[in-house]
Amino acid sequence: MSIINSNDKRAPLPGETTKPAGARATTVLTADCEFKGALAFSGELQLHGRIEGTIESEGGSLTVGEEAMIKAEIRVNDVQIHGKVQGNVYASGRIELRGKAEVYGDLHTNRLAMDDGVIFVGRSTTLSKNQPTSDFSKMFTRLGAGSKITPMTTETESSSGSNRIEPSRAAK
Repeated sequence: MSIINSNDKRAPLPGETTKPAGARATTVLTADCEFKGALAFSGELQLHGRIEGTIESEGGSLTVGEEAMIKAEIRVNDVQIHGKVQGNVYASGRIELRGKAEVYGDLHTNRLAMDDGVIFVGRSTTLSKNQPTSDFSKMFTRLGAGSKITPMTTETESSSGSNRIEPSRAAK
């Protein structure tokens, strides 16, 4: 079935559909696909096969399917991982680890979501250097900033009687 826009002057070809304005193209690489090298895309990409190399997109959205096995450095806007990925992932938007995802590599993003049961071996860091820093310096309201904490002494019992241990001597 073809959809004809009122502004379209030609008739669509058999099997051709026209997308609404602003719609993103989705590319699907099926489970029987194997690829080695540099892969660049725009719009949306769904990977269900095996890929080794690099995957890049400015503003694109990547979905790694459950059957997918990816060994690559990934640089995209948003990524949703359901399958296996070995390599570092850079996402300017969001990284989602879903279902039975397995990720072996570092994640670099400002937003991360992870389901229970996901396997993630690596580090997670933020991309932006402008992230707010937490200030826990005023967390104690009753102790106050100017109060001094005095060291406590510890009393122990032994078979020969009671011994008093001063913290300064115990540290030596």
